[in-house]
Amino acid sequence: MVDPSSYQADQPGPGKNGINMGHAAVKSVWLEAFSDPVAGISAYTPCVHTCNLFGDGENRLVIADEDRKLKIWKGTAKASEHPLLDTPVAICSFISENTAPRLPALAVAAGAHIYIYRNLRPYNKFPLPAENVNTEEQDIWQKVMEGEIVIGEAVAQLTRLQDAGVVLQTRSLQLMNIGDPDSKMAFVEHWQGQPLAATTVITCMDTVRQAIDEPDAVSCLVVGTESGRVLILNAAGTAIIKNIWVGITPAMIAVQGELDVAYRITVAGRDGKLYNIRNGELSQTIIQLEAQPVGLVRLVKHVAVGCMNDVIHAYQPDGHKSWSIYLPCHILAMQRMEVTGQRNTKGLVVALANGEVRVYNEKLLVSVHNVPNPVTALWFGRYGREDNTLITTHKSGLLDIKMLPRTANLEVGAVGGGPPPEQDIPLAVPKKTRLYVEQTQREREQAADMHRTFQRDLAKLRLTTARAYVKVLTDGQGAAAFTTNTNLSLSLNLAGLGPRFRLSLLLRNEGSRQLVDVPVVLRVDPGLYSLAKSHFVIPFLVPGLQYTFEVTVTAVDPMAGTGSVTVLLLAPHGASSVAPLLQATLKMPMSEPEEVA
Repeated sequence: MVDPSSYQADQPGPGKNGINMGHAAVKSVWLEAFSDPVAGISAYTPCVHTCNLFGDGENRLVIADEDRKLKIWKGTAKASEHPLLDTPVAICSFISENTAPRLPALAVAAGAHIYIYRNLRPYNKFPLPAENVNTEEQDIWQKVMEGEIVIGEAVAQLTRLQDAGVVLQTRSLQLMNIGDPDSKMAFVEHWQGQPLAATTVITCMDTVRQAIDEPDAVSCLVVGTESGRVLILNAAGTAIIKNIWVGITPAMIAVQGELDVAYRITVAGRDGKLYNIRNGELSQTIIQLEAQPVGLVRLVKHVAVGCMNDVIHAYQPDGHKSWSIYLPCHILAMQRMEVTGQRNTKGLVVALANGEVRVYNEKLLVSVHNVPNPVTALWFGRYGREDNTLITTHKSGLLDIKMLPRTANLEVGAVGGGPPPEQDIPLAVPKKTRLYVEQTQREREQAADMHRTFQRDLAKLRLTTARAYVKVLTDGQGAAAFTTNTNLSLSLNLAGLGPRFRLSLLLRNEGSRQLVDVPVVLRVDPGLYSLAKSHFVIPFLVPGLQYTFEVTVTAVDPMAGTGSVTVLLLAPHGASSVAPLLQATLKMPMSEPEEVA
């Protein structure tokens, strides 16, 4: 959750990726129902919920406040408060029995326990099972408490375990962070006689229906733990039926499907990745996000995740991204919006740091309204006897409740959700005859300038080509060379990884006359390479045929670096010119060291 202290002034900006973020024509579809500026609520989205606690058909608002109180609202007044034993993390309601009346049980996750209430009375407490402790870490603590090793040696052994990748327990980390020797001794004496235990806490919680997708169907709790596990409890909330190891601490989870049919759990980890669990098995498809997630909502065919870089991405179950929404400022809260009634619409409610609360149907904006304070929590669902209600809590403690009119249309393209109206305005495209006349007139008036520009560009192209050709012939750029004086072409190929290479000379006489007794000389740096033969004579070169000659090149010291091999074709004996007929240079690659048997 983004800190609401990053609240900014209202400054809507343009969007990206083709999504029109201008919302001057987009209005709010909500009706004001109730607002309490002095409610004194301090809670986030996972701790706000509505449910039919007493089976009277009227849903009450349940808020697990950060001051360790469970606050119940009925209508426009606070009905009751109940103390909690620890700071709450999430709350959910679920049906645990098929027998009538089907009253929902309220589950409050706090610390390492799930507190289950029925009729707002404590019914059951489910503790998380202890994790396995590393054997070496446990032995170190046992030796310290028995006096077999000193504390300094124990700290050194714990440090080596941590460097080896072992996840140490909180007690070990606290001992390693204490600097004073006397304080370390007092810390060990404080834990004297108490075995080392691996404890974990709950980070997120949701529910999954067991057999059928109905509002009053039996459901099971799905819990994410600090130790990197996702636990699925039975319908009564008394035992674990699925223990799935993710390896990364889940920050948020989104559940879809039925436990006995097919279900999917999407986990947003603290490492900035999305993990998928399908029917109890962790999928190999891992989605790397651009930034850390701040919200996770399961839609109809996608899962929408809001990131810290002000973008909402929608991913398909196979990991492919369907669309993105670029927002003008930070995301404070996200919530799923499932409208019931005449039009069953499933959308997305997003609260932004500039004071806007937006409603999206897929990726299209259908409603915008402003709030006076930064939003800390969002909830959409049934409240009282009204099916479609939006409940928001604010940083100032404000509680705001809005209702969706039965005539509201949130379908795609209903309110500013379609393409911009500018696309219906035809462009002033001139006729072809007019374009032709203007073009011919321009060519007639600027014919000299156009011809001069064409000739200048053509000369630049010829100059660039000539320079590149000269560079190939003289600087050894590439392993081929060609001369027009004697119509000879030479290509060099190198084979091998080193330290011994095989150099192949591919020579062709492109002229119409044969050449006799052509000397070939190879030059290398003697400190880097040695040649099987540094010179030889080609007795005869027939026009049109390609000749192949091979020379072994050996690297003297593979670690000394690289050099080049230069091949010269000299003029035959008795020729009028002593200049080389042809020259080609090949840059040698790095040589691998020779293996010693």
